[in-house]
Amino acid sequence: MAIQLHEVEFETRTIGPLVLTVPVLRRLGFREMVNRHCPIAEQAELDHGLVAELVTQSRLSDPTALYDLPGWAERFAIAALYPEIERTGQVNDDRAGRTLDALYDQRAVIWGDLIAKAAQHYELDLHRLHADTMAMTFAGLFAEQPAIEGAPRLEPGYNPAGEWLQQLKLFALAAGDGGLPVWFDVLPGGTGDSTTYAPQFAAFSDHARLARFLPLEDIILIGDRKMPTADNQLTWLRLNLGYIGPMTLQDHHRQTLRDVLEAGHTWQSLPYVAKRESVKLPAQRTHDRGLGHTVTVSDPQDPSRHWSVRHLYGHSSALGRREMARRQTDMAAIEAELQRLQGLVNKYDYKTPEMVTRRVQSKAFKKRPAQKYFTIEVVSHADRPAAPLELRYRVDDAQVQRDAELDGVYLLVAGGKAATLSDAEIMAEWKGQYKVEHSFRLVNQLFLVTPLFLKTPQRIAALVFLVMVGALIAGLIERQVRRALAELQQPLKGLMPLSGTACVRR
Repeated sequence: MAIQLHEVEFETRTIGPLVLTVPVLRRLGFREMVNRHCPIAEQAELDHGLVAELVTQSRLSDPTALYDLPGWAERFAIAALYPEIERTGQVNDDRAGRTLDALYDQRAVIWGDLIAKAAQHYELDLHRLHADTMAMTFAGLFAEQPAIEGAPRLEPGYNPAGEWLQQLKLFALAAGDGGLPVWFDVLPGGTGDSTTYAPQFAAFSDHARLARFLPLEDIILIGDRKMPTADNQLTWLRLNLGYIGPMTLQDHHRQTLRDVLEAGHTWQSLPYVAKRESVKLPAQRTHDRGLGHTVTVSDPQDPSRHWSVRHLYGHSSALGRREMARRQTDMAAIEAELQRLQGLVNKYDYKTPEMVTRRVQSKAFKKRPAQKYFTIEVVSHADRPAAPLELRYRVDDAQVQRDAELDGVYLLVAGGKAATLSDAEIMAEWKGQYKVEHSFRLVNQLFLVTPLFLKTPQRIAALVFLVMVGALIAGLIERQVRRALAELQQPLKGLMPLSGTACVRR
């Protein structure tokens, strides 16, 4: 729509969030980085850096399938923002596909340069790094994937919802400073989680030239329960890298906790309040307690070398209530089913001890953890030829009570610099793990990897790279806005959702 304003003709165009993201991409020099690592023939109309920047912009502003890039370019006035674009048809899926092919082999080094530049220009704090993995699921058939060494492969597997899907595995590191993604990699869908942490951190350190910013001993790596395996802990300790992560409670951990309590040590209240509970009254909030002790870990390759590692037992009142309710629900379901099965013994096919036992396992116990509290016995009565079998069961109430005492208890391990922190500080650092999950939510919900319509996992991995570039750009903008609002110290009134309408002079 063209209008006259003081005898100067203007045209209204929708450019959406590009008015914010284009300056950030240019400040970071993303286009130049891509062109440096992915050169293209001089006679080419558009260089790979420009196309990569445009695809990133499309995922940020209006994530549609790549075949509709010309339509996106028309809607968002790309020709007005990029003088190199003479017509929107230049921004097509064939050109995007060639750029994705070029990016695939260079994505790690480009990302390393990008993060190094972002850390420099935006003064990112990398003292705290949060790690996690996520299964990325895709629809469609990918049976004809070429077998290329090192390339991520879509592999079938179950997602957390129990659905059988095609998957890739995404590994990510997020900075504690704003939850910004500072490293990622796309791995084959069947990759085990625990083995990814050490090599991925090494790759991040190398490509981002982490040693330029701060020594490893000043960093604390924070992850979930897949991270602090014995091998991973040894890797971190040998590097003098700090780490914090939860471990699955084993029987020997529970016994150690009981021994520590019997020795006279007591739970201490930990003053942590989640942001979502800060508006609640103190009595309604989740209460956390902690009980820590120090253990010594020796290097199996050099027994003279050893480190002090902090084991912190935490107790959450909310988690305790959930575990108690789950156990009670399981036990009630098992007991109800056992009583039903008692009425079926000697009927139908419940006429042998083996069959009765099998039905108890399949109908009552299933995969319920509470089955460990039940002992069953199938008794045969010779004096009752018409109904000789009887199903009996008993509940180990003592074991139930022992386990109930540890409801809501979990174990955190902290090594390196993290082992020198107080118990309250260890807890607070670990509670910040939601920051990397926030990065995953950006990828899953806001920038949308789908729809893809790509034929190879290499192109998918390259597109995920551009999606993560978009997540970084959006995170940097959000971080700057938050800092500005903090300095303003008052709410921003009258701010409406960004319409993306601007005037472009003709």
